[in-house]
Amino acid sequence: MYFFSGFWLLAPSSHPRLLLPALPLPPYNPSLMANRDVLDDGSSLDSIGAEGPPKGALGIIFLIVFMDLLGFGIIIPLLPFYVGAPQDKPFQVTLLFSIYSICQFIGAPVLGAISDRIGRRPVLAFSQFGSAAGYVLLGIATQFKNPSTMLMLIYLSRVIDGFTGGNISTAQAYISDVTTKENRSKGMGLIGAAFGIGFTAGPFLGGVLGHVHVSIPAYFAAAFSSLAAVLTLLKLKESRVHKPTEAEAWLHPSRFATILRRPMLGQLLAISFFLMVAFVMMECTVGLFLNDHPSFHWHELGVGIYFGFIGIIIAIVQGGLIGRLTKRFGDWGLSITGPLLVALGMGGYFFIGHWTAAFAATLMVLLLTGSLNAIGRSIQGPTSSSLMSKFSDPREQGVVFGLYHGLSSLARVIGPIIAGLTYPLFRHTGQFVTAGIISMVMVVWTLAIRQSAPHDAEPEAIHEAAIEGG
Repeated sequence: MYFFSGFWLLAPSSHPRLLLPALPLPPYNPSLMANRDVLDDGSSLDSIGAEGPPKGALGIIFLIVFMDLLGFGIIIPLLPFYVGAPQDKPFQVTLLFSIYSICQFIGAPVLGAISDRIGRRPVLAFSQFGSAAGYVLLGIATQFKNPSTMLMLIYLSRVIDGFTGGNISTAQAYISDVTTKENRSKGMGLIGAAFGIGFTAGPFLGGVLGHVHVSIPAYFAAAFSSLAAVLTLLKLKESRVHKPTEAEAWLHPSRFATILRRPMLGQLLAISFFLMVAFVMMECTVGLFLNDHPSFHWHELGVGIYFGFIGIIIAIVQGGLIGRLTKRFGDWGLSITGPLLVALGMGGYFFIGHWTAAFAATLMVLLLTGSLNAIGRSIQGPTSSSLMSKFSDPREQGVVFGLYHGLSSLARVIGPIIAGLTYPLFRHTGQFVTAGIISMVMVVWTLAIRQSAPHDAEPEAIHEAAIEGG
């Protein structure tokens, strides 16, 4: 698989001390599970399941994920305008979105696997310091007058932040460590709210502060990333459980192959991958679309405010409503409804592209379209993460979420390329049509696998849920 080509630097012939031969996970053993229910500080995993997450831990995790999305989102309204005459060069614009994700695609699963071996806290701190370095370089890059030099340094800053900023898999593994099966969707929703707020603050700062000087948002993000790293080292309690000896195969590609061969996990990962492709096709071209549209002709400020509006909706849904929605409709119901709403939203962009009306009417349709996309994405993301945690072996959830976010990063590489190629079609709505079709296919696929879901849960995951639920 192409995915595994990202791990060639870790081949046994290159670094024999880093990689041991693949060892299969043994059958479930109650005594082995008893040994793993001990945290690195000697406390019991049962106590965390009964008493809730360590004090302040979820707040710090929230801040860490917020910083990660802030870094990705902060230059979204600015990227199209780094390219001269962006309306005539949509493919060059969308390629700018791919470089960060290529590096995150490689970095995310590696960081997740490392966190399974050495702990969540040091990996999270390292990733935040790396992000801070990338943001500082980004701020320096924006002060160069030569376009070629500026773009080269921007690419380098995205490489640094991409490799070290793939920390969301580790954050999700931490949430999975300290929550029960019953409240895991709410915990994942907290990460989703950080997505929403980061996706609100990032483009908003990029549009508003970048309107003053484009270096200000980057330095702002660097300061908060450094703060998050310090808080992680000083305040975050380690959640990683002691691993049995089979975890020595921690970075071998066969660990990922085993996960992908499981019918339910493999299909959930594939559906999330294709939906991310659809999501990012909108993200990377909506700025161009709003700049091209005769009713708007928006630049950095207008595009930043629009992304901020979308982010507010995501934060509201994932921060306050996802728990109640999950209790009423279940993870599967929301995983089906989410992409359906996204497909309707993509259809709204197509309608706007072919509709001529007064500015106020067009603006209302645009806001409704953005709302449908935001709500659909908000309810699909955390519920899919919750389903993956329930159908995976608790001893390898860092690897599962690392693979999940590695594939998401790969989708963020592929999505912009497809969007750039299809943007000229159908009055600059070809990418929205493609994304809507993908979303509808994923609705049908999710409905299909839902039928076999009750029979596919891993015995270890069921046992772990029973332990955590008392």
